[in-house]
Amino acid sequence: MKVLDPHLLGVAAELPRSAYSTEELLDAGRGHLSDRLEEMLGSLGVRTRHSVLANYPDVLFRGAEPELGIAVVDLAVRAARKCLAKTEIAVETIGLVLGVSSSPGRLVPSLVCDMFARMRELPRTAQNLSIEYMGCSAMAKAIDTARWYLTCNPGKRVLVCFAEATTPLSPPLNGFYRHFLEVPPDQRQQSVDALHGFLFADAAVAMVLGADGDGPSFGPVANLTNDLPEDAELGTVPDGGSDLPVVQGRRAYTLSPLVTPRGAFYARETVRMALKDDSCQLATPADASVLLVHTGSVRILNALCGEFGVDPGDDKVVSSYRVLRDYGNTLGCSVPLMLTEPVRRPAGQGLLVAFGLSFGCGVFTMTVPVGGWTP
Repeated sequence: MKVLDPHLLGVAAELPRSAYSTEELLDAGRGHLSDRLEEMLGSLGVRTRHSVLANYPDVLFRGAEPELGIAVVDLAVRAARKCLAKTEIAVETIGLVLGVSSSPGRLVPSLVCDMFARMRELPRTAQNLSIEYMGCSAMAKAIDTARWYLTCNPGKRVLVCFAEATTPLSPPLNGFYRHFLEVPPDQRQQSVDALHGFLFADAAVAMVLGADGDGPSFGPVANLTNDLPEDAELGTVPDGGSDLPVVQGRRAYTLSPLVTPRGAFYARETVRMALKDDSCQLATPADASVLLVHTGSVRILNALCGEFGVDPGDDKVVSSYRVLRDYGNTLGCSVPLMLTEPVRRPAGQGLLVAFGLSFGCGVFTMTVPVGGWTP
């Protein structure tokens, strides 16, 4: 059976109203951060991040009770409705709804079920599927799922909604925090906690995929997961599951110093696998018409540009840096946000690279039709 490559029929983003600059957070953190840590946090490549919290700096540094400006499911619903209005498809043709999140508002019901409860316009008989806790590589999972569904149901459409709200999960920074190189290994977690508060942010992106259309097509997808068993421990959120059901304060987030080199390995190897596919027209990543790479941090982006033989200032990678700058690391929303940018993508074949903790990476092609494409 020939597997169909999904076509992007429409895409739209929704961001929380509250936005905070790096300078604003650094000002709020005066007296809590060493000079060296301040310098690192100011050089992550993030200028602004959005938060579902209306008082994020006070929650982060002053022990304030969180004030929720918008629930993550409502953010997802707004993105979905904006996308559906933009595509103008018949809503009854939606046969599958994917809810994609690593930070849902609650564990049960899932994000996608909560979306159905709020969106009476969705067909009650449409299939729903949660793709949760896949971290930053989630878009590759969603595209692969849509490929197989549309191959079996070519007359249907797939609504995918990515939604992340990680700022409420950031540990409060009430003490004094130093750079990774200023503390002994057993105190490294304090530096990770500070990094979490500055790097991660909230967003929602919805897209509609179909078996054909005028937009770009995606796939096939190359995947690589836990090449080494110990890679599963590169980053964890250990509390809140059945192993440790009671969350003490906000959830912990651990991060190994090996994330950057191992992340580069996963991206490099998975790209190599994608280039080997018969449908791929590219000899090297540098041949791609556009290269959309998950925005882990500016350090990771620079390292991957070096791996791929692409100058960080090249137009084909500018969206990766721009999304990091304007929105921070939004986990599974980062690569989808790049597709919402109001820029004209040139005709040809590009590469999308989504990688993250667990540890996994997904790489797939994006073929833009003759004449180019603007979202």
